[in-house]
Amino acid sequence: MIKLKIQKEPYWLDIGYGVKVKVKPCTSAIFYEAKAFMSNKVSEWVRIVKDNEKNGLKNDTLLNTNDPIKREAYADSQLLLGLAIAGIIEWDGVLEADADEKAPLTPTKIEELFSNFWVLAENFRHQYCGLQELLEAEKNASTPVADGISVTGSTIAPDAAKTSTAVQSPNADTLKQP
Repeated sequence: MIKLKIQKEPYWLDIGYGVKVKVKPCTSAIFYEAKAFMSNKVSEWVRIVKDNEKNGLKNDTLLNTNDPIKREAYADSQLLLGLAIAGIIEWDGVLEADADEKAPLTPTKIEELFSNFWVLAENFRHQYCGLQELLEAEKNASTPVADGISVTGSTIAPDAAKTSTAVQSPNADTLKQP
């Protein structure tokens, strides 16, 4: 169950290595804007590859559009980039490569950051559009424990374990009960 009490104001995410980003809440509008960005980038990529092939040009810097793994990876990276472009409104801790001055927040600089520092990109993705945002907004009492302890809870239906109608999942590692 989810309560529809989601953050409505921009907030900061600490994505690591001294980089913080201020984001708009990750709404459906942000997600669909990012999805449109991804679709446009993938279509552009496919068009360029086909044009090159049609004209007999070989470009080793372009990914092979016929490889489903590369296609999916590219689409995922573009969706993440679209989320960042649509959602990030300010950042701190990102400096220009050749100077100790703050890098401007532009789509090109966001792409440069996330393309070169995949850990930051993944941290952003997990924090911005992951379950953690929903749990934080809800302040749910059943959020994961920070240290990840694996304590087993008490049995709440003791008679259920005694029934003989247990069916094994096809993926289960245990033997089927009679």
